[in-house]
Amino acid sequence: MDPATQFLRPEVLKQVEEIGAADILVGIPSYHNVATVGGVVEAAAQGLSYYFSGLKAVLVNSDGTSDDGTREAVLNAPLPSGIEKIVTVYKGPPGKGSALKTIFEIANKLEAKMCLTLDADSRSITPHWIKALGDPIHTQSYGYVTPYYLRDKHDGTVTNFLVYPLIRALFGLKVRQPIGGDFGLTGGLVLALARQRVWGYETDVNRFGIDTWMTTTAINEGFRVCQAALGVKIHNPKHPGKDMRNMFKQVVGTLFGLMRKYEIKWKTVKETKTARIIGKFHFVELEELKVGFPELIKNFKKGALESKKLWVEILDPKNYSQVTALTGLKNTDFRFPVELWVRIVYDYAIAYNFAPFDKDDILESLLPLYFGRTAAFILETQTITDELADAVVEGIAGIFERLKPYLLKRWENAKQEYLGAPQKTRIRMEKKIFRL
Repeated sequence: MDPATQFLRPEVLKQVEEIGAADILVGIPSYHNVATVGGVVEAAAQGLSYYFSGLKAVLVNSDGTSDDGTREAVLNAPLPSGIEKIVTVYKGPPGKGSALKTIFEIANKLEAKMCLTLDADSRSITPHWIKALGDPIHTQSYGYVTPYYLRDKHDGTVTNFLVYPLIRALFGLKVRQPIGGDFGLTGGLVLALARQRVWGYETDVNRFGIDTWMTTTAINEGFRVCQAALGVKIHNPKHPGKDMRNMFKQVVGTLFGLMRKYEIKWKTVKETKTARIIGKFHFVELEELKVGFPELIKNFKKGALESKKLWVEILDPKNYSQVTALTGLKNTDFRFPVELWVRIVYDYAIAYNFAPFDKDDILESLLPLYFGRTAAFILETQTITDELADAVVEGIAGIFERLKPYLLKRWENAKQEYLGAPQKTRIRMEKKIFRL
């Protein structure tokens, strides 16, 4: 049976058949983005018309049942002659991943040579982004293009403190915005992703885990990866202490789960290289994103009480001792050493894969530690520029690399303990295991 029939609505299949084929497809997953999606569609259409005028182009909006007029805004957005438009509500579990699955299936049915994905909440997108994301695939045979843009030093903290440095340390490739949201994919990668056994289940890939899954898969499955300089990224920001809970758990859980799948590969990585950056890039100072420092400290200390039992089980005793000592610091004296944070992330990666605890509980107990590290970063960078703050992030990533032997040693010990456990215990350990 054609997999597309499971994920595409009959009216979409009919529209796809009428279009027939495409050279380039731009997909925009959306949910309640009426204020911004029209601008994204307009910029994408202008970019397609100006930079890829010789190619047959299709623009697809895959929406999550928005009731704010998002789909209507896309439908009403004018397109230049020759560009087709498909607007649909996706099928499957709610989340960005399900929206992209629909886009991938449409791209496969149309046999698109390349597929670009754009965030629907972007306020800084320009038509040039289409060229920057598409050209490396169209003219230079790259398989996957990630965004490289400037963000406020307090934006993208999950990326800065965990996803970017962990992917870099594990797989030996510096990809600065692995979950940036705006990507370019060759048709071959789209097909490979669409055929993975993660769709239709209640997994984090169907939600916010999709971006880190795409990037990690592209790196490890042999696709050539580069970075496209896009300039400034301005979008609807999420406050680290208020809005990040589900996104954090889905992104981090996905990455931790992929460590099992690609274990053989990351264990052999000894050096790191930078994915090529295509285009010009320079730092400019952005309007500072306001983040509630006291609230982050409050969440950290509250979490220390609520998550104490799991912290004791998951963290190395020395790490646990150091963390509990931080809970007694005054706000003005607060600190959270980077090396301690890195060891904690590695402890949690191991626990997620081998400990006999519910995986959601594990990730929930990591959140207050993330709040604490975020608060410390705010103090450390409060008087420096965005450019210098980015250098601090690079330093954090370097420490992830330097402490990789700590991960390797503890991982092997945990694995041997897991393999030596009775079968019933191993089954309990695999409860809610990530489907890969």
